[in-house]
Amino acid sequence: MAKSISAPLARTARLLDLVPFLNTHQGIALKDLAQQFDVTTAQMSSDLTTLWMCGLPGYTPLELMDLEFESGFVTIRNAATLSRPRSISFDEGVALILGLDLLASSIPDDRKDLQASIDSLKNKIAEKVGVTGSLVAKPKASALLLSTISDAISKSAFLNITYHSLYRDEVTDRTIQPLEILDQEEEQYLRAYCFTAGAMRDFRLDRILKADINLTKPDTNVHASNSQPIDFLISLKSPSRDVVERFDIDYTDSSETHRLTSFSQQWIERSVLASGDGVELTKPENIRAAIASKAQLILDRYKGL
Repeated sequence: MAKSISAPLARTARLLDLVPFLNTHQGIALKDLAQQFDVTTAQMSSDLTTLWMCGLPGYTPLELMDLEFESGFVTIRNAATLSRPRSISFDEGVALILGLDLLASSIPDDRKDLQASIDSLKNKIAEKVGVTGSLVAKPKASALLLSTISDAISKSAFLNITYHSLYRDEVTDRTIQPLEILDQEEEQYLRAYCFTAGAMRDFRLDRILKADINLTKPDTNVHASNSQPIDFLISLKSPSRDVVERFDIDYTDSSETHRLTSFSQQWIERSVLASGDGVELTKPENIRAAIASKAQLILDRYKGL
């Protein structure tokens, strides 16, 4: 079905494609031309009217394109400068090559035909834009992992994963219900319900070390004892940029005390220690004491040097 609405960028691209097409299809019927470009006849008439006012600088009848389409058939003259199809720039070519490389990494090994087609297209683009050597875009998550996750989502199945958690700086085995893959701040995350934690979690794909489909629903009554959220209170002493980003604090908030939540005591301890004199943990007392003990241990080691 022909589209009745045309976005500005799509229309600009179509106008650039129309000229070389018309040069090789003189006298084409207006309705056939509209069908060829998947737009309505009214939209195509509007496009041709726009082209009728385009041409070389000077913009007199001698430099403008000469179009005829009132009879229902389209011919074009005086358009030699745009007689060739659009070409791609060097930056566009590099982006296409890297995109094709990422696409190739997600294709199963048994689809050799698709791999060959992608390689052929990459080589043609590289030759066209003058790229020397082979450009490679390495995905952060393997094709096998993405395929397993996508398969589990489509089948509403569960996943047994081995995950490296930076919160606790440890590798854990979890059972999850995958829901969707998200792109956030140049990273890919898997949003899922974690049966091990008993709550929704976002898992960074490049930290999932292993994933296997599990068709058996886990016991929802069994949760890890350390999955409960921990409320803590920090006092900002010198709110530098790294401190604000580390604790995800709104930089426009001028208050010095912030009540936050985390699922890992280890993360709280490491984050406060990494902030130096920029942050003081005021509550809870047990974590405050643990941080003081670790800080003293570090100082004692320096004294022994």
